[in-house]
Amino acid sequence: MPVLWPAALGGTVVICPNCGADCWRDSADVGVGIIYGPWGCPCGWSESAEYNLLDGPKLTADGYELDQWGGATPPQVLESEIR
Repeated sequence: MPVLWPAALGGTVVICPNCGADCWRDSADVGVGIIYGPWGCPCGWSESAEYNLLDGPKLTADGYELDQWGGATPPQVLESEIR
């Protein structure tokens, strides 16, 4: 479990349980509230088991690469396949 400390500006600082670095997460204001993604660290740790990359990269069934913050990068297409 990550360590949570209140930040000076009223936010939260999450310390990675794997490497001790500061973690961050994405958020989106949808007009009626804020949706938060999972806390993640550059080392690959994520609070969500679905996005935790400590055991290596994860791909979805259609080839998207997941990151520790809940994002999905589309598969790269070679330029030669486009033509």
